[in-house]
Amino acid sequence: MAQFGNLASKSGLSSCHLFLRSLLWQEDVDYSQFESRMDGTDIVTFRENDKAFRLFRTNVHVKAGAYIACLLGFLVTVFYCVSYTFYHSRGMGRNPFIDHLELVDLIFAFLVGLPCHVALFYGIKKERKPFFLPFLIFYCTNFLLNVIFTVITVIAAIFDFNRRLFGNVRWDIGWTVFQILFVLAQGLAIYVVIRCRKYVDAKNHWKRRNEERQNQSAMADGVSIADV
Repeated sequence: MAQFGNLASKSGLSSCHLFLRSLLWQEDVDYSQFESRMDGTDIVTFRENDKAFRLFRTNVHVKAGAYIACLLGFLVTVFYCVSYTFYHSRGMGRNPFIDHLELVDLIFAFLVGLPCHVALFYGIKKERKPFFLPFLIFYCTNFLLNVIFTVITVIAAIFDFNRRLFGNVRWDIGWTVFQILFVLAQGLAIYVVIRCRKYVDAKNHWKRRNEERQNQSAMADGVSIADV
């Protein structure tokens, strides 16, 4: 029984590892599967609308999804920065501990988050893979911080650490639900942008291969002309 459990655990870890390798680092991906050769010619085309580049088996392309995630993320970040400034400047913070955490999050969002969204928009438009990285680093870091913050809030309420650790924190189920939904939305945005990054990588691979074919064809034509 223990051996079966160990095998199942190893199988699960192996599947998770393969998923991360293919999703994050594009390892073990055969990009030629997205290429098609036109009948009777040497022209190789890239299948832009392949089902692998659609989100959740819908007609929404990963590039469109990444644009939406970028725009919504930018607007939410701006709204957060503005609302935090007005809300806490009037002494309406929840308590000193959480206020300081949110202040750090605000500075991080303003100095890093806004430029990351601009870089992502440029990367999507120009199909430049390196410009995706700042957004992914920012969102993954912020995602982990929000998960930790949500867990702290829930644990504090369950074990009644309110008065001992967090001063006047009150159990606010509405805030907790919002925080959980926000974390899930961040995770979805990360997933969509990673899928778009994979699409850009596949298309850039096709472009490089196409240039190599054209160069080889030009060299072959040059040799044949010289021989004549």
